[in-house]
Amino acid sequence: MANVLIIFGSTGGNTELVCDKVSEVLTQNKHSAAIKRAEQTTITDLESFDVLIFASSTYGQGLLQDYIEPLYFEIKKTGLKGKKCTVIGLGDNKYNVEYVVEAAKILENMVKDAGGELVVPPLRINKTPVTVLNTSVNDWAQNLSNAI
Repeated sequence: MANVLIIFGSTGGNTELVCDKVSEVLTQNKHSAAIKRAEQTTITDLESFDVLIFASSTYGQGLLQDYIEPLYFEIKKTGLKGKKCTVIGLGDNKYNVEYVVEAAKILENMVKDAGGELVVPPLRINKTPVTVLNTSVNDWAQNLSNAI
């Protein structure tokens, strides 16, 4: 079974809520899943895990959440060569329809550009995640569990 690190940037708690659910599903499927706040994560923290999940909400005009941004730039410099990864992005089109869930696209491009392997397509959530935790979030996490 895989050793998974879920790294998230969250301000209001919704991204953390989704990450908790993903961790729960992975653990139920016999994977080891650790969750770490982006602002407490260093590049060296990523090395000992088989799979990395990057999660962020979308802010402003399609920006990453502030706490994950420094790690994003470090990864762009150091790379993720051969590392299995996936992405979770949250957004809300009440702020800007053009950039809704843009964090998923930014993180997906980061993984690809850094040489990481995207093992499943990103999980994209528009609006509150509370109503989809036991449906689409659960299903995505099950799919990820099967892929790793």
